[in-house]
Amino acid sequence: MAAGVSGVVLTEHDLQWQDEEFELLRRSSPGISIFRGIEVSAAGCHVVVIGIEDAGCLQRGASLEEVATLAAAEEAAVILAHPYRDSDPDHLPLHLVDAIEVASTSFTESEAKRARALATRNGKHQVASSDAHALVRVGWAWTEFPKIPANETELARLIRNGNGKPVALRPFPG
Repeated sequence: MAAGVSGVVLTEHDLQWQDEEFELLRRSSPGISIFRGIEVSAAGCHVVVIGIEDAGCLQRGASLEEVATLAAAEEAAVILAHPYRDSDPDHLPLHLVDAIEVASTSFTESEAKRARALATRNGKHQVASSDAHALVRVGWAWTEFPKIPANETELARLIRNGNGKPVALRPFPG
């Protein structure tokens, strides 16, 4: 892939790609591992959930507690996304999340620094994501893993265990 990434996680707000569509996309993209997740617009925050089979149970506006309980039942990973954009993380039950997004193409360096401090202060694993919203931004921020996971379940386990290292290009290209 031109962006230099080996795998991507595709998330949509409050919905997860359907099995048929997703498998078609996977088959049409040889050489890159494609995973799916969902960005849940929970009450007071956005969280990315990776490794849940039926995301239909994750409803917009659900509490973080509800999302974390449903995710835990399937050993999915819960990531607090862009902690200072859509939430007040000092008033969230952060013990319920597995990781905190500390870098993305939508973060300023100041926001990234605050997010890293938040993760460190709360003993949370750190991840980065493109949060691309445009193809050109894919690969500007990412999480490195020791190996490409075989599926979303394995990816969730790597995130929950803190086996990823967040990386971001600075300054961002463009």
